[in-house]
Amino acid sequence: MRKKRAVKKKKKGSDVERSLDAEMEELLPVEEELEIFGRVLEPLGKGHFRVECADGAIRVCRVRGKLRGRRSWIKRGDIVLVSIWPFKKDRGDIVVRYTHQQVQWLVEKGYIPEDWALYKEG
Repeated sequence: MRKKRAVKKKKKGSDVERSLDAEMEELLPVEEELEIFGRVLEPLGKGHFRVECADGAIRVCRVRGKLRGRRSWIKRGDIVLVSIWPFKKDRGDIVVRYTHQQVQWLVEKGYIPEDWALYKEG
């Protein structure tokens, strides 16, 4: 005999928004000076990427080990959270890779500009 599966209740719209708000609170920059939003420009190999940060600087960033273990693929144009090295300001670690839904939330709340979130080649 087959076992019956538990039926999951579908979340209503407001529940989904509340859960996204709670999730995003944990993924926002904690230290204003050392954590900043960035957009991946190109992969450099061996877990390193060239990232354009919100302050206008272009930094070479590596994928943090915790993120690398989850096999989160980072592509050109992805929005990420960069933790800037305190001893070398032109380098940093990619701490979080945001999904498309999370990027829309960041734009709606005013954390990043809409035109900056959309990647254009060239």
